[in-house]
Amino acid sequence: MRVFESPRVLCSVLMLLSSVTALSSTWVTAADTLKGTDLFKLGGSSNKTDASKPKELEPLARLTAFSNGVTSVAFSPDGKLLAAGTKDAVQLIDVETKAIVREVPTKSGQVRAVVFSLDGMTLVTGSYQNLSVWNAATGELVKSFKGHRGYVTGVAFSPEGSRLATACEDEVARVWKLNGDETPLLFKAHKLPVTGVAWSADGKWLATSAGDETRPTKAGEVKVWDASTGEVQQSFELHTKGATGVAFSADGKHLASSGIDEHVNIYDLAAKKPLGFYAGHSRPTNAVLFHPDEETAISVSGGRAVGKNELKVWEFATGDEVATAEAHVGRIAAVALSKDGRTLATAGNDKSVALWNVGFLAVGLPEVAAASTPPSGGRKSPGSSDVGVTADATSQTAGGLTSPAQKDAAAAEPKPLRAGIIGLDTSHCGAFAKTLNANPQKPEVAGVRMVAAYPKGSPDIASSVARVPEYIEQMKKLDVEIIDTIDGLLTKVDLIFLETNDGRPHLEQYLPVAKAGKPCFIDKPIAGSLADAIAIFEVAKKHNVPVFSSSSLRFGKNSLAVRGGSIGKVMTCETTSPASLEATHPDLFWYGIHGVEALFTVMGTGCESVTRGKTADGQIEVTGKWSGGRTGIFREGKGYVGKAVGEKGESPVGSYDGYDPLLFAIIEFARTGKPPVTEAETLEIYAFMEAADESKRQNGASVTLESVMTKAKAEAAKKLAELK
Repeated sequence: MRVFESPRVLCSVLMLLSSVTALSSTWVTAADTLKGTDLFKLGGSSNKTDASKPKELEPLARLTAFSNGVTSVAFSPDGKLLAAGTKDAVQLIDVETKAIVREVPTKSGQVRAVVFSLDGMTLVTGSYQNLSVWNAATGELVKSFKGHRGYVTGVAFSPEGSRLATACEDEVARVWKLNGDETPLLFKAHKLPVTGVAWSADGKWLATSAGDETRPTKAGEVKVWDASTGEVQQSFELHTKGATGVAFSADGKHLASSGIDEHVNIYDLAAKKPLGFYAGHSRPTNAVLFHPDEETAISVSGGRAVGKNELKVWEFATGDEVATAEAHVGRIAAVALSKDGRTLATAGNDKSVALWNVGFLAVGLPEVAAASTPPSGGRKSPGSSDVGVTADATSQTAGGLTSPAQKDAAAAEPKPLRAGIIGLDTSHCGAFAKTLNANPQKPEVAGVRMVAAYPKGSPDIASSVARVPEYIEQMKKLDVEIIDTIDGLLTKVDLIFLETNDGRPHLEQYLPVAKAGKPCFIDKPIAGSLADAIAIFEVAKKHNVPVFSSSSLRFGKNSLAVRGGSIGKVMTCETTSPASLEATHPDLFWYGIHGVEALFTVMGTGCESVTRGKTADGQIEVTGKWSGGRTGIFREGKGYVGKAVGEKGESPVGSYDGYDPLLFAIIEFARTGKPPVTEAETLEIYAFMEAADESKRQNGASVTLESVMTKAKAEAAKKLAELK
């Protein structure tokens, strides 16, 4: 295979290494490259169709007998069977008759990866914390491998068939021996979830991709490893957003990677440098593979509200589009090619699998001859010159070129997010879903929709039992799918609203969310105890996933104005809110949290001690002493009001301005990964309320926040140890 340089395929941001070191391990980032350099030289010849427009593909068949989105697909070695991974199962399809001949019940969430063994006798599936080997003829479980701490996102057999490589959301790739020692070789250098894995044809090298769609500012990672030692040989961070898949060329000289930035990147492994990228997709590219002809690459895309769900075939040497199709109405999650290179399968979130005839990619087939006559004004042959094309991307719009203005516009588009709810026993669920699923949407939530909910409430809280059925019907009217397990919910969403009114199960409910790497907003109260609140933050840190909790009162306009300095340093503040009690929770956790949250929004952290008493009419009154001689008071009462006195005057505080300000903050948090409330402030709020209960037990004595925090930390440590 010869590599040519075509300015038609590469954006000016395609980068050439300013220097290539002689070291055995190479690390390449955008900072190491020169912008505006044309990377391919025109020349040579091609056996592909020569036409001004790419061939428009039509599917041979579309298989729609799936109840859920299809997230993985693979052909058997003889090309007679197609495995399609979906929720809790793999469907085995007869390629000739298009009939489902067998279902393999995996029962472990979405099957994100599937592959046949080299002899076709076994099938391997990757799903949530599960890697399983199945008898392909009977569907019986043969073996399971334990150790993955998240979704298995990629599976690949080594060329000799004795080893199995896996990619996992826990940021680790693994190589397992199918016989003998079941302890895997770990490939641990990624800082993001590993999304794809591939073997070189000689089995010496392993390639991986990594990225996190919940952290759009993090560049995607692509690495090449020594497959026998687990040592990194080459590293690239050229995807501006997460990398989603990786593939070796048949000769092992080149690597391709797909990414959320809509690019397919190409790397020269011998030279240890990037060659460029194909930029013709209008949505994130989710998978890429090389055709065995060694002259074409195939990629699929989808997953944003704007653009198309596309299948594209690229001439590797020039980057010209050989063929294209708007292949699915939903995100294309996976692509597979039969061993003979003639049949392609694509799998989509639209609950379908499509089969495509790509036999025309082989030299001399009738399809090529029929389509080989170029119309007037057709594209230049690879041997012709390209007059007037420069490295300035602002003057190039043909083929895969993208101008800086176009790139900026694409970057400005809000990332689509699928939101899900845990718990349907609070009015907050309906308020959030109505805003997210409105048409048209408010600009602050553009591209985010509430798509699914797990409704379970609390059987020992009457209000929860009564509300769940009503809110289920409300969600259905808003086109929100009702899911019967949290694990099932996590396969369908990018962001979690943990809305269960009862704080007691929050830690248990949050554990799978954190393990799945999903950003999460936990509605008030964050937990049923201070110890559980501490434990939740520790779990989040362990899994390196963002989380925050807040009452909507934090985002009251007058409170935020004072926090922003409108009256200078606040010396005293008093807030009032209802504080109805729930016997299963500390007194202020259930509803008094609203007024306490407003108090801390204004006062900030630094509360040292608390005393609890009663107002003249017998309502709860809690007085906090802050460092620097400042005082904050919460009182139980009707409505949401308050007053703050600062060095420059006084101001009303504690207003309730609806749910939207909180919702907007949640969406911003989901997009940036930056919580609007710090862990320290949230824990101090709950320590304040816990200390208030302790003061009540001590007949109004002063209780330090440090004392309740010390006790709660010990309880949290014990609880976390039990969960391991």
